Amino acid sequence: MFSIVDRYLARNYLTGYFILVLVGMGLYVLLDLLVNLDEFTKEFTSLSRVVSAVFDYYVYNIPLYFSQIAGPMMAIAASFTLAMMLRNNELTALISTGMPLSRLSAPILLCSVGLIAVWVANRELVLPQVAPKIVRSRDDVAGTKTIGVYCVRDENNAIVTALRLYPREGRMYRLFIIAPDATGRPAQLIEADSAAYDAQRKVWVLERGRMSALPDPIGQEGLGQRQEYEIVREFPLTLTPEDMVLRQATEWSDLLSTAQMNALVQSRKLPNRAAVVMSRHIRLTQPLLQLILIMLVFPFFLTREPTSVLAAGGRSLLTGGAFFTLAFVAHNVIEESNAALIAWMPILAFGPFAVVRLANVKT
Repeated sequence: MFSIVDRYLARNYLTGYFILVLVGMGLYVLLDLLVNLDEFTKEFTSLSRVVSAVFDYYVYNIPLYFSQIAGPMMAIAASFTLAMMLRNNELTALISTGMPLSRLSAPILLCSVGLIAVWVANRELVLPQVAPKIVRSRDDVAGTKTIGVYCVRDENNAIVTALRLYPREGRMYRLFIIAPDATGRPAQLIEADSAAYDAQRKVWVLERGRMSALPDPIGQEGLGQRQEYEIVREFPLTLTPEDMVLRQATEWSDLLSTAQMNALVQSRKLPNRAAVVMSRHIRLTQPLLQLILIMLVFPFFLTREPTSVLAAGGRSLLTGGAFFTLAFVAHNVIEESNAALIAWMPILAFGPFAVVRLANVKT
């Protein structure tokens, strides 16, 4: 049952957290807009259309910005809440009533678990839905410009290349697809002048589509022989136009849900398998990393002795910075064989210290 002190702490903590998140995302958008404003004006010249494009671009990026700053903001809000209590001598009053200082961590940790659940829902449910919108370039928010598709692989191990792709229209031009056989070996080459995506049947309808057998690279069968073509009117490529745009983004795997990552890892010949495996392990460890960061920083303010808020804040900042640095370095290492160990390294290094530090808070 929450006491008056618990509600007081939870209210201050959540208020500080939401203010920090809103300010952080606002600064994120403002700085990005100041640097890249000229990119939006390349496509539109009228003020109203530029404002519309800016709003359309950043409104879909808000979930991404939230996922990036939510974890550190929780630690900052928890530290700020207890720092203000320490500065105003509220901790002294609570100690005089016989309340253990470690008891003050309960409402903060409980609220943090709820906020981490919101972060997980955002990563698993919201971000995968808006991922194709996030990877749009600033100078083509409307999706009217053409892009190329280069060796993008679908779930059935088919490789597609197209000279031009219009994502908004769902159409590709000068299309080449290398389709595998049952063993995964490239077996057929499908060419088409253009292809239109049928969203209802989830197939690409080909215009002047033709399929020919690829020569066997081992037995050299088919080399030097005349190729016979078979007319193909559609192909069940498992990639939508939005998927093709997403797959060519630099950090596209980080925008997928855990279920989507698991499906990709189970495919036979994923070209960037190591990066996807690493992203999956990082996704699994992120909630625990955020909780450990909170447990590392706020116990420095739980003290019964007169302490400078700046001194406690300095120690908290150094400890949190060391943890954040190790996590950043570990998460930028792409290694499939030791992906689990690398992803869990910050937890193994700082997790026991965080638990001991919180358990040793003196009353």
